[in-house]
Amino acid sequence: MVTKGCSLAMLLVGLLSLAGCANEHDRLMREKYPSYPDIIKHAIDRGYPIGGMDYDQVRLALGEPVCKKTIEFESRPVEVWLFPPGGRDPCVTPDFRVYFENGLVTGWKDLRAEPLHSVPPVVKRGDSPGAPVE
Repeated sequence: MVTKGCSLAMLLVGLLSLAGCANEHDRLMREKYPSYPDIIKHAIDRGYPIGGMDYDQVRLALGEPVCKKTIEFESRPVEVWLFPPGGRDPCVTPDFRVYFENGLVTGWKDLRAEPLHSVPPVVKRGDSPGAPVE
């Protein structure tokens, strides 16, 4: 049984963690955002990833992922960030996935808009962040 005091304490901890995320977002916007290329700023402002973004840029565009994991794709490790859940388990049924290799976005998948069998787009190695995705 959860007591009233515990519920209040859990609520306070939750609010403090959200404040920490907001402070990190504010810090990144203040310290890093001004130096980003216009195409990255445009994507951040509109809330979508583009190939070549780094972790901080994706955090600014989409927020914190609900889950992170590493998978193997064509014998390479690929980090996957999962965003707001579309089902009961956010780490299994996310609405949005972002794929990273070597700390940079190489693809993404919006499961609200695409068939489940689609393959994430991949940016060619050496392309600039503004390069079109294959």
